[in-house]
Amino acid sequence: MRKVLTVLACVALAAPSVAQDMDEADFKVMKEVGRAQLDGRLLDADQLLRSRAFDADGNPRDAMYSRWAELQGVLTGIPGERLGGPKPIDPYAPGVKQIATATPRDAIATIVERARTTRIVVLNESHGSPRSRAFGLEVARALRPLGYDLLSVETFNNDADPTKAAAMMTKLAKDGYPRRTTGYYTRDPVFADFIRQALALGYRPFAHEETDHGTEGGWPARIARREAAQADLIAKMLAANPKSKALIFVGFSHATEQPVPSDEGEPTRWMATRLKAMTGIDPLTIDQTTLDERTGSAGLYALIRPKIGARSVTLFDGDEPLVVGNYRGLLDLQVAHPPLKVVDGRPDWLAIMNRTPTAIPVEYLPTKGTRLVQAYVASEAEDAIPVDQVLVTAGEAPPKLYLPKVPVRYVVQDPTPAP
Repeated sequence: MRKVLTVLACVALAAPSVAQDMDEADFKVMKEVGRAQLDGRLLDADQLLRSRAFDADGNPRDAMYSRWAELQGVLTGIPGERLGGPKPIDPYAPGVKQIATATPRDAIATIVERARTTRIVVLNESHGSPRSRAFGLEVARALRPLGYDLLSVETFNNDADPTKAAAMMTKLAKDGYPRRTTGYYTRDPVFADFIRQALALGYRPFAHEETDHGTEGGWPARIARREAAQADLIAKMLAANPKSKALIFVGFSHATEQPVPSDEGEPTRWMATRLKAMTGIDPLTIDQTTLDERTGSAGLYALIRPKIGARSVTLFDGDEPLVVGNYRGLLDLQVAHPPLKVVDGRPDWLAIMNRTPTAIPVEYLPTKGTRLVQAYVASEAEDAIPVDQVLVTAGEAPPKLYLPKVPVRYVVQDPTPAP
């Protein structure tokens, strides 16, 4: 039950409006979803979320639709459509005018160049975007030759007892792959393979999530406690490993290294801001959420898209990095990924994971309805995360699985019949 409650705490902290948008029935469903995901019953979780994601007229319900759309990314690699379509862009907003004359630079090369002068790199993700996690792996590969060997991930489950917390990370390192109990977002096959491959490169895993999900003091106080706890855990990790360098993978605003203006009084000091003050180290902070094609600002992405080639880019205004949107002035770099291309029913960026497109064996294809086909590394435990999975509908061309060059075992899930 502790793991399920942790999931619900993360949902409630995702944004101040989430809890307001969810009623008692929604929270009940989220508990059932948490149990289904912990058991690996993803199609059941999908059915549960779908039942609350839309109203009686088929219109999306904000908070629950967002959770359902996020799960579509886990099931297919492509998140559900964003709500409301592209928002109008203020042409006079800071940074927007500079986009027209900005020059693109290769994102990985830029990150490597700037990571040489620090020992902390903070990379954020959109929790609904597996694409963010594939880029996380690219960054991990590129930083390893520079001596980066610590990987601290926000979503790893943690424990208030330091001995137990260390034991959890020791087991993860020994296993070499995440299990369903490792974390909430790592149940995404792309995220899990990011971790799997990073561990194989020699990274040591650490958990920096807070362990006290108390609700005292209202929203600003809860955020302050969480950010202080996260920064403190990372600072202790760095102090215990003085010759190491750390890649810290977080969600959204945790990567900001300057106080963020707030409508509720004092500016919000997120994790990277506090870590910078605690350690005296200026981290390299990177945003890949604002310009995410599927889950970020569609309007800003449309302006920048003509400047993107085959690889992820950062934009520069002269010699200075250009950061636009809500994070302008709050972190160092902003990344935009190439537009989505679907090949054989799958996002083309899966090739980043060094896998091979593979046809699903015919015996695992459904004869009716829609089925989830999962491929597991054969040597891993029953509660491991699939290395890839796809939804397959009878009568339609089956998508391909992207698989590593190791033996795999196949598992299928069909929807549980409604009572």
